[in-house]
Amino acid sequence: MQKHRTLVLILFVLTRLTANAQSPPDAIDRYNHGLKLYDKGNFEGAITDFTRAIEISSGVNPDHRQRQNWASSAEYSFSPNRITFIDPITALAYSGRAVARFGKGDLTGAIADCDRALEINPGLVQAYNNRGLLRWKSGDLDGAFSDFDQLIRKKPQDAQAYDNRGNVRLDRGDLTGAIVDFDRAIALSPRNAEIYCDRGKARRLKKDVDGALADFEIAIGINPTFARGYHCRGMAWSNKGDLKRAIADYTRAIELNPNFATAYANRGLTWLYLGRDAEAEKDFTEALRLDPALKSELEESVKKEKALHTR
Repeated sequence: MQKHRTLVLILFVLTRLTANAQSPPDAIDRYNHGLKLYDKGNFEGAITDFTRAIEISSGVNPDHRQRQNWASSAEYSFSPNRITFIDPITALAYSGRAVARFGKGDLTGAIADCDRALEINPGLVQAYNNRGLLRWKSGDLDGAFSDFDQLIRKKPQDAQAYDNRGNVRLDRGDLTGAIVDFDRAIALSPRNAEIYCDRGKARRLKKDVDGALADFEIAIGINPTFARGYHCRGMAWSNKGDLKRAIADYTRAIELNPNFATAYANRGLTWLYLGRDAEAEKDFTEALRLDPALKSELEESVKKEKALHTR
């Protein structure tokens, strides 16, 4: 059975801003405090601080604003009744709040914040990355592809951007294009086990199981405690009909990550194929305890497996 790898949002701008930056000191303080709270997993507190940073940096009294040393870097937007000031930190705070909102499970709000960050600063590369990941998570593959494509145009040496775009291509069924992107990502970051796993997955889906195994071997060689590498290799061994090795790799993945629900599910399916129903049932129970969302996919896989045995 297939499952997306865990989505991880990366907040690129973790560098603390200083009072010398061309932004209101109070906004900088709020922004920096929001980053600290985000690092601690306090997403609600981070959202509050990023929101306050946005309010301070975009809603300053014009007369007061003109006396500050950060006024020269602001952008000005005119409306019939007032002048709105857009400070450089405003887009960063929107981008930070997007990641914190995702941490709370607010996918729609997170995407809206990325939209606003890019309206203010179209050159903010981390906002393209984060919105691309959020769109990918939401199933908007075309939007995700567009964001990663933009990011690559702005940062052509960004290995992660190629890897992310490759994964979107994979989900769109473009296996050849995905492998091209993974090749480029590996050329830029040859010691990244995740990228080898991603390319291995694409090769396995293209029925190049030997090529996939080679990639998984490299990934495990780079990081011998890489649970996903063992899980992916287990799937490749299963494709080759080597169920003993598949069981061994799923088991190793679970040893390294006891919360690896998909590894339990796939090991259970392999036990079922071997006719060891008790072991299969035990693994299925644990898989669903860890990730109830697997239920429908797992039930379908079990149904197909049992149908094969009754022919």
